[in-house]
Amino acid sequence: MITKGLRAGLVALAGASVLALSAPAVAGDITREGFVFPADGNMKIVVFRPDVSVGSQKVGGLVEPNAEWTEAARTNIKDKLIERAAVLNAQLEFVDELEGENAEVLTEYRALFEAVSSSVFTHITVGDTLPTKEKLVPDTSGRNQRPARVKMLDWTLGSGMAKLKEATGADYAMFVFTNDAYGDAGRKASQAVGMLGCLIGVCVIVDSGIHVGYAGLVELETGNVVWFNTDLAIGGDPREVEGADKRVRQLMDGFPLRDGFADAGG
Repeated sequence: MITKGLRAGLVALAGASVLALSAPAVAGDITREGFVFPADGNMKIVVFRPDVSVGSQKVGGLVEPNAEWTEAARTNIKDKLIERAAVLNAQLEFVDELEGENAEVLTEYRALFEAVSSSVFTHITVGDTLPTKEKLVPDTSGRNQRPARVKMLDWTLGSGMAKLKEATGADYAMFVFTNDAYGDAGRKASQAVGMLGCLIGVCVIVDSGIHVGYAGLVELETGNVVWFNTDLAIGGDPREVEGADKRVRQLMDGFPLRDGFADAGG
């Protein structure tokens, strides 16, 4: 089972990855090669309770969780996910929690999804590509002599995910993760001092805040991750309704719709 210590480390890694980025911010949704929903639409997708954490970042960089902020953000994100699903006609079924042994299985695989997502983020979104996660595609235009390298979403949570298929009767599960930390007064003051130092040639860059969000769709029969999305410019303050709406739009961008259905816009 994934331990709480490992999960905490994954959250820290995700935050550190975002803070370390110096490349321009871009969105990053990717679908597993060859994946399409059944043509007859005979399927069930469950969305487990969004894994949401909101806190304040102290002067030294440590994050102090805030239960009130977290609860508000979780409620807003869930409400906006339901609204967005209706707009996309995605026919998602929301499940807050499971019971008994199934609850333990869900906890384990939710944490495993976060571990896998950290790897996808690093090797797909950020671009630290693994040779085993890309393929060469010949150029058919005749303009280039060399084949193009195409990234592949080739991660799995394992066949044990079938336990959640048995528990829910679903074919797919969507996981949503967001982690936010807002700099407190002391952290913001340190940031201002660091920026002022640039005026005399001694720059000390102090980031104020961590904002991470991603969503993924998993095929429960196989455990394969069939769609993943994040955005290096993830925005919206999920503690507020309007902010949660922006966050969810970014998280659901690129969601693989069934043939015959398109984004209704808005």
